[in-house]
Amino acid sequence: MEVDCLVVGSGAAAMTAALSAHAGGMRTLVVEKTDRYGGTTALSGGVVWVPNNHLLATQADSDSAEDALTYLRACVGNRVSEERLRAFVEAAPRMLRFLSDNGHVSFDTFVGFPDYFAERPGGKAANRSVEPQVLDGSRLGALLQTQRSRARPVAPGGLVGTMAEMRALAEVRSRPLTALKAWRVVPRSLWARLRGRPLLSSGQALVGWLRLALERCGVEVLLNTELVELQVAEGQVTGALLRERGVEREVRASAVIIGSGGFEHNEAMRRRFQGEDATSDWTSGSVGNTGGGIEAGMRAGAHTDLMEDAWWAPTVLMPDGTPQIVIFERGKPGFVIVNRAGERYVNEAAPYNEVVKAMQDNHASGGAAVPSFMIMDATYRSRYPFANLLPGVTPQSVIDSGMLIRANSVAELARTLGVDESGLERTLTRFNQMARDGRDEDFQRGEHAFDRFSGDPSVLPNGCLAPVETPPFYAARLYPGDLGTKGGLATDAHARVLGAGGNPIDGLYAAGNASASVMGETYPGAGGTIGPAMTFGYVAGQHAAERFRSGSR
Repeated sequence: MEVDCLVVGSGAAAMTAALSAHAGGMRTLVVEKTDRYGGTTALSGGVVWVPNNHLLATQADSDSAEDALTYLRACVGNRVSEERLRAFVEAAPRMLRFLSDNGHVSFDTFVGFPDYFAERPGGKAANRSVEPQVLDGSRLGALLQTQRSRARPVAPGGLVGTMAEMRALAEVRSRPLTALKAWRVVPRSLWARLRGRPLLSSGQALVGWLRLALERCGVEVLLNTELVELQVAEGQVTGALLRERGVEREVRASAVIIGSGGFEHNEAMRRRFQGEDATSDWTSGSVGNTGGGIEAGMRAGAHTDLMEDAWWAPTVLMPDGTPQIVIFERGKPGFVIVNRAGERYVNEAAPYNEVVKAMQDNHASGGAAVPSFMIMDATYRSRYPFANLLPGVTPQSVIDSGMLIRANSVAELARTLGVDESGLERTLTRFNQMARDGRDEDFQRGEHAFDRFSGDPSVLPNGCLAPVETPPFYAARLYPGDLGTKGGLATDAHARVLGAGGNPIDGLYAAGNASASVMGETYPGAGGTIGPAMTFGYVAGQHAAERFRSGSR
């Protein structure tokens, strides 16, 4: 079999790469080793971080490439080359334009969402993050049946909306007027159900839009087709050996783009690169992400980087044992996170990547923070959703499963959890006084734009702080989970995979979590995973097509 461009994987990075290569005139084939397309993107919020994007023209805030580059320098430091940072900043708006102007994906601004470190030079208080519009799943026809789906719906009651809409609805008890702004979610969802037309939102909408675009462009997607080995001749990739339902076949290609995701579900790789205690038990990444594309690249001589890192997120285990990340819940007032000594060690409302790194540091220094414990009171539980539980609704099955622990006193809760009782009492005494004063003197919770975005402005004087004092009390065990690993094949500004001496391996590209992230060890904003993944998928497709048209085979 012969094609011009072979794309490995079927998440946002891979599908964007395929659309880009196709637009450049290449006969393109997408292969996915599992029986479902969409990768981790399909399980995500579908938010895409694109600084200086064209949708900002409709917002009050301005942006520029230089502001974005200044911000990334302040966040990433020297971990990533200036050339790659600039390549991302300049290409990301073009990627969004390419998908939007060609009708491939319809995006909206996630209005009001700040950068995670908005206070740093070049940071913005809002509107660099965009998200896909809700998609009528019936447009996909039979393709909908092979899209990767979540273990549970984003929202209860069959409601389907954008992340911005669902965030507003989640505040129905604490901020009913804000929730009314998303009123259209209810009739839209009911009408779709009556008509028997499935609606897709968030990550499922994003991969749905992209899969629909591939179908419209005539780009073939083969499921159950695994990359076995890259074929290399005289330092140039010439194709790959694939295995489709147990049968091996060769595919010759001018370019191979690896967008097959990270290695979060490969225990051996995690232990090798992330330490003997590393585990896949708490990851929210797609089950197909076992690092096959990365290993194939390594066997072809590729270098790797950032293999010790991941896109970290505090995680609870649902009653069925599946991981669930805890994001916006941590900005709300009326809870603390403590280690086994009953001590706080972090600003609980901080970006999720930072919270887990603090958890790991505290644990490594003897703080016994894995797991940590999110302690909340009855007021919190009655006003705010938690891990897909509606405000004020805590089924007995959730208690029986151990996902949430309930007690009538702080002392009883501490004994049940095995947390130091006097330590927790001291922590809550101090925290409750700071909450009444509206100032967290220990960790400055509520003093950052991201904290406040997730908080409750109706609570004064600090929308992220309220005493934890009303029984019954609840606790959830928090683990250092992740959205996927972020280390992989080292690439340059054109998404070319680097080999010996830092030189590109001709014809080989990588994007998404199969590549070492341009974000280095940080996480600059919502969609900081998917934004670079799609951008360098787009860059890879463009560069491969230019190389193809120039006659370099």
